[in-house]
Amino acid sequence: MVNSVLRRLRRWPAVEWLLTRVAGQFTTWPADDFGKFVTASIGTGMAGPIAALPPPIEPLRPPPPTSLAPATFEMRFMTLHAEGRFEEMWEMLAEDAQRAWGGRDTFMREMPRLDDDIELLDMQVVSVKVVEDWTDQAHQRSYSNVARMVMRYRVRQQWREWTFDRQVHLVPAAGGWRTLCYPTRARTAVGR
Repeated sequence: MVNSVLRRLRRWPAVEWLLTRVAGQFTTWPADDFGKFVTASIGTGMAGPIAALPPPIEPLRPPPPTSLAPATFEMRFMTLHAEGRFEEMWEMLAEDAQRAWGGRDTFMREMPRLDDDIELLDMQVVSVKVVEDWTDQAHQRSYSNVARMVMRYRVRQQWREWTFDRQVHLVPAAGGWRTLCYPTRARTAVGR
């Protein structure tokens, strides 16, 4: 009786499509879950137990992580700085900068903070250029494939607003970029 009803309904393409979609939800296994049952026995016959076979397609995998664009990375770094989230900023520092700070605790304690009455209003990328070789003259270190950016920051302190530009250098690292945010010269001279 059920088969005869289904046969009559299948005469209409829209109903057949709907039945196929609904039945498909209950009769198929997702490709990722199917691998659990590769050795499960589904019956025995004269040839012995029959193992379930994996699906003919590759299981779905998440896409590889994409690295942030240099400008997006720097904006994230400065947003964390403005919010006082120094622990998260630590992971964004290049290894040379981390060594110069002397450790996470020192960085979190001595990284300059924005005054309570200073507010970061806006950040803009003025220019981005990836240069093949660059030498940091202040620290006597050379790097390859460095992102050299000019960032424009607009800040407000009480009733006064101003804008300033700053050149920033990011070095490539696993998973994207790292910033060369070193301690100030006074901190470097005292710390060493």
